[in-house]
Parts: sequence; structure tokens; C-alpha cells
Amino acid sequence: MKKKNIILILGLLAIFTGTSYAQGLQFHGNVTNSIYSFEDTTSHTRMYQFVRMSLEAPQYANVSLNASLRALSDFNESLDDEDRFKAYALNLKIKRLFNRLDLTLGRQFLHPGTVLGGLDGLNATFAITKNIELAGYGGTEAHFNRSLKIYKAEDSFVAGGLLTWKNLWSNNIQLFYLQKANEEDTFWGITGANLVSRLIPRTNLHAQVHYNTENSELHRLLVSARNYLSQKLSLSLGFKSQQPQVYANSFYQIFDVDGYNQYKLGWAYNLTQNYLLSGIYQFIQFDDDNANRLFLTFGNTNGSIGLVYETGYAGEQLGVVLDYAYDINPNLIASVNVDYSRYKTEKIYEFDNQIANAARLSYRFKKHWSADVEVQWLTNRFKDSDARILNHIHYSW
Repeated sequence: MKKKNIILILGLLAIFTGTSYAQGLQFHGNVTNSIYSFEDTTSHTRMYQFVRMSLEAPQYANVSLNASLRALSDFNESLDDEDRFKAYALNLKIKRLFNRLDLTLGRQFLHPGTVLGGLDGLNATFAITKNIELAGYGGTEAHFNRSLKIYKAEDSFVAGGLLTWKNLWSNNIQLFYLQKANEEDTFWGITGANLVSRLIPRTNLHAQVHYNTENSELHRLLVSARNYLSQKLSLSLGFKSQQPQVYANSFYQIFDVDGYNQYKLGWAYNLTQNYLLSGIYQFIQFDDDNANRLFLTFGNTNGSIGLVYETGYAGEQLGVVLDYAYDINPNLIASVNVDYSRYKTEKIYEFDNQIANAARLSYRFKKHWSADVEVQWLTNRFKDSDARILNHIHYSW
């Protein structure tokens, strides 16, 4: 990305900020400054600056200009512009045009058919009736590194559509089609249906059926149900058959990812209004290997702590999963995260004796200011210690 493009964007943002006061525009957003230190072959100290903002005009309440940008500096080495500057979102959004149409033009988060959820293009949603919506989108994938460059349509074209019917006999139904192609080939075309149903008393049913028309195979089949036997006790059942959505020249070909089937049985019991005890059994089935996972978790409104027992092709182990936060006082929050488990849905990966941890303190100084300090560390058979310290300072307006 050339520096003149960066200067142009910053200049436009400065103009929007300066004119917002003169014209009564509403300018909202937040700025986050993060310091990240780590060590590989050399030491690194990196500083990240994130800016997220929205510009609105009171007389045009349904129109907004939105941006989510990042700048990076490394105190130990120089970085080129593509590594330093990223744009996660930069779009114009119009809501309820003619009381029926929502439009988003520019860079936006849109997961179906894109890598890591980035689309440079147009997304439109039209309300046919109160309960029926028709959505369509088209454009190119955002660059993998989120640079301000834009792919050419002949290199990476993505298009799709979605029909949603809400509250049809206690059912929400979606029908969709999406495809990705370049000028030489169509990488995938996926069509399918999603269903969320409350038709059966005291039961929530969720189903997905997705079919890849290019490979002529079932891409995804998911059926899950939760039945509330009483106000305190619920049971759940689930089955998922997943084929990776990886096409011929995908970046993700660097991984050896196989399809799998997963069977799940679970229960949850509300001990009190604020305390929950739950258990889940999972059976993961690959072509040649199997794995069993058994979770027992105790949780409340602050988080959860649990044990996971795993057996299968990667051996046997007892692990810990922990995700918990505690309000020391109204302005100071402490939290900790631990995940010690082996089995994932990727067939080839390194797992041996691996434990990932994070501990955080968050403090709100005033209405607009807050700060975080987070320590992360990873233990595995490759490194005696792999630790990071992150510091975040936030300002919102």
C-alpha cells in the first residue's frame, strides 16, 4: 500500500472529524493502544493502534460511515506498509431505505464464501414482508492481510443470496446459495437450508444441510436438539458431519484437514438461579481414527470451570478448562482462561502436553478511559516457556 493512500484516508477522517462539530454530525468510536512483547530468535516489542468509528448525521439517522483500522509499529525492526496498516472495515451503511432496504457498500464483515469474513463489495437486505427477507451480496474477498488493496473481480469473485422466513409455525427457515470463482474456474458453489424450530413443546431444534455443487458432495449436515424436561433440567443431542470448505488454490491447503463426524450427548442442571452444572459427551469419528471427549463443568454468572477426559488415537489424558471473571470492585475486573485438551477436528496437529493460559486485569478509570494488562503463556514439548505480556489502553467517545 502506498503512503499517499494512507495520507488520503487519514485526511478524509480528519475532515469528517472536523466538520462533525460544524454540521451537528455525531461521531462515535473508540481508540485502543496495545503493547505486545514476545521473543523468538530475537526480542520484539510491538505497539498496535486500533481505531473504530462511526459518523452519523441526525437528519439522516439511517446513514452511517464506518471504519475499523489498525496501525502497527515494531520497536526492534522496520515493517513495510502492508504489515503496518490494515483496514478491517471501511463502508457506507444505509438502513431502512424506503422502509424496506438495508445497504452496506465497501469493506465489511461477511463470512459466507470469504476468507476470515472479509468482503469488498455490496451487501443488500430487502424486507419483502414483516417476516420474509431477501439478502444478496457480491464483490471480492478482502485481502488476507487486510491491506487497503482490493482484489480484481477476475481473481476472487464472491456472490451469494439468502432467503429468510421468520416465525413460520414457530420456525425460522433460511435458504441460500453462494459461490466463489475467478476467471478460470469456480472454486465452490454451496447451496442449502438452515432451520431453527420451536414447534415441538419445550424443545429447541437446529438443523443445517449444505451441499457443494462443484464437488457433488454433502458439505455440512448438522442436527441438534435441546429438550427442557423441567425448569432446572435439560437434555441435548447432536450430530454433525463436516467436510472442510477448502478449494484448489486456497491458503488453507497448508493444513491437512479431513472431514469428520461428531456425535454429542449432553445435559445441564440449574442448581440455583445463578449456578449451573453440565456434562457433555462427544465422539469424534475420522476415516481411520476415533476420539472420545467427556466434559464436566460447573459455572455461574462469572464463568465456568471444568474437567475434560479424553481417549482415542492421541492417547489418554485428564485436562482442565477454565474461563472465569471476578469483579474485585465496580471498576476492576480479574479474569483467567485455561484450555488443556488434546483432541481437535484437525487430524494432523501438535498436541503433546500442551496447555494455554491467560490472566487479565481490566480497570475503568473514568467514563471514557479503561486499561487491560494480560499475561499469556503456553507450555508444550517444543518450548520450556512461551510467554507474552499485553497492555491495552482504551478511549471511547
